[in-house]
Amino acid sequence: MTDLLEFTSDPDETPQQISTLICAVGGGPFDAGGIAGSIAQAFGEGDLVASFDPDRIFDFRSERPMITFENGAMTRMVDPRLDVFVVEDIEGEKLLVLRGNEPDLRWHSLAEGVLQLATQFGVEKFYAIGGLPSGIPHTRPVDLLIRGYRRTYPEQDATYIQSVNFSEFLVYTLGASGIDTSSVLARVPFYLVNNIYASAAGAVAAFVADDSGLALPVGDLERVAQTETDQIEAIYGAQEDFRSLVSSLEEDYDTEGPNSGFVLPNDELPEIPTADEIGEAAEKYLARRADQPKRKRGRHVRRDDD
Repeated sequence: MTDLLEFTSDPDETPQQISTLICAVGGGPFDAGGIAGSIAQAFGEGDLVASFDPDRIFDFRSERPMITFENGAMTRMVDPRLDVFVVEDIEGEKLLVLRGNEPDLRWHSLAEGVLQLATQFGVEKFYAIGGLPSGIPHTRPVDLLIRGYRRTYPEQDATYIQSVNFSEFLVYTLGASGIDTSSVLARVPFYLVNNIYASAAGAVAAFVADDSGLALPVGDLERVAQTETDQIEAIYGAQEDFRSLVSSLEEDYDTEGPNSGFVLPNDELPEIPTADEIGEAAEKYLARRADQPKRKRGRHVRRDDD
């Protein structure tokens, strides 16, 4: 048991069975397009259930605290954080979200703490989400790289070695403990890696929703994605170099065809509601659920109303 993890209350006093944990940790080589932060933000604040000691896991010269200045006065300072929250999907189903900054130190001890927490809540599925900088154009469909502990989807014959970020480190270490783990990464055009790429965030969320059975509240992201190409063209379209770059990437993409190691999200996935629809949907669900017997949920159990 690691001493880096601190629960906000005694978990033994309020036992909960929560089957899904999503790792939405920013930073590192697989955080292109702001995907992790965008999806975590869509859940709202949630209830803080555990935190990791920032003094012991961050190099503050690498992850510096942020100070707010108002008329020259220092009014607020925010340290880098790594916290665990209980949030709800739009149907009231609870899930855990690990979010914050990628830690610099003590990854093995942190993984031990995440495993402790996962065991405490009975987690069965773990998803690490993010984005990969790639030479693809924003005018083509977003595709995904799905990897996990000793498995991949679709099947791949290639063997290679690479460094990983903290999220995929957890995919391996939690997978080795018996939890069903997946890394879900969207390819992001390299010229958008420092922007919020809503199309990629929506594609990642759609896959996780379909695989887990959760109704993720990211409809606002998907609606931004519907007009994202027009917005990109409005900002960069007048630049001749940019148009030439996109044309070249489109030609390469169309010539080579879809990458065999990547998958496209299911086009027939149900539309995800906007933030304005979440409250109404949740109220209807909770009212309906109060009159129904509790359904057994498991790794492969799907909702009757999906």
